[in-house]
Amino acid sequence: MQKVAAYSLVAVILTAATLLYLGHPVLNRPGPFAIPAGNIITWGALIALPLAQLLGLFNKDKRDSDPRIGIFYIGALGSLALSALWGVLSYGLAGNWNFNFHSGAESFVGSPEAADFFFYLTAVTAILPFLILILFLIYKAL
Repeated sequence: MQKVAAYSLVAVILTAATLLYLGHPVLNRPGPFAIPAGNIITWGALIALPLAQLLGLFNKDKRDSDPRIGIFYIGALGSLALSALWGVLSYGLAGNWNFNFHSGAESFVGSPEAADFFFYLTAVTAILPFLILILFLIYKAL
């Protein structure tokens, strides 16, 4: 059952990546609570990435056979927590669900400096699961 869920999450990730790469028009449509569909799709993909690792690579059976895999499990849990908070943190930085930043902002929220934080937050949130995967593959190869 966990393999099916992990493969389903990988399919979600690949679909979202394809939509984002191609700039599909569905990304601009408003979704629930007036959040753009592209933001919801991105948020879902960012959550699916570490969740697929937790279900597929670092499940309980593998952690029982090799206790050191628990370190990767904890890293994936941290990555999942960051991914779950990505949308809320981004909203806090931008001050809107469109994640628009303006050079004329009077405070930090929505300013170009906040846009820099948003960029780094998004980059870390997206790269961290891949970094954990690379370290895991190196560990397994040794």
